[in-house]
Amino acid sequence: MNKRSAIYILDGMGPQAGGYLYNMLINKANSEYGAKNNDDFPDIILHSVPVPDFISNDRQRSDALAMLKRRVKDAEKLNVSCLSIACNTAHILLQQLQKVSKSPFVSIVSEVVSRVTQSKVKKVGIIGTPSALRYEIYQTALKERGIDPIIPTKSQISILEKIIRNVLRGKENRVDQKQLISIANSLKKKGAQAIILGCTELPLVFPSEYSLPVYNSVEILAQALLQKYYKQNTME
Repeated sequence: MNKRSAIYILDGMGPQAGGYLYNMLINKANSEYGAKNNDDFPDIILHSVPVPDFISNDRQRSDALAMLKRRVKDAEKLNVSCLSIACNTAHILLQQLQKVSKSPFVSIVSEVVSRVTQSKVKKVGIIGTPSALRYEIYQTALKERGIDPIIPTKSQISILEKIIRNVLRGKENRVDQKQLISIANSLKKKGAQAIILGCTELPLVFPSEYSLPVYNSVEILAQALLQKYYKQNTME
């Protein structure tokens, strides 16, 4: 494979999650695709864009969109197989970003919902940022598949925002993990048969073992990107 088409990732929302995704891609290339030598691993462009965040409000969303559109246009000059965003909340902007890109975006939301659908789960709990939950990016997609979404209460969503911002500050702690488990448990009591970690920061805090199946959106995105990458570059 002399002329590889790269995976292009918009990162920076926040950067810790992008780093986690990158490591996940490398580890899975090794364990699932047998990568051993340098040229076995995927060609990855990780572009960390310091956009103003819109985790909980829309005041700076238009500025963030303008910055991301410029980066997507820049990506068109490169040899990329697909684009993705290392952030669930930023998928609010996905349709607008796809309009300025000839290369397809791999949607973290679509990939997660597809995985939930395959598992035949009928009720799933969602934990994520206030904006992602308010815009119902997961709720809408799940309902279209006949799956009932269960979301946290307003007070729990406020707690989630604090936890996510602690991760961004590099200050994740056991208290945050306990609060996350408590929120997940409350969704379980409401009938959730599984939990979606609908924010790319949350896998950095959520325990690796839980009583229900957990859909780690970062891991699912990594698997989808690698599958597309190796399939396309093998055919070239």
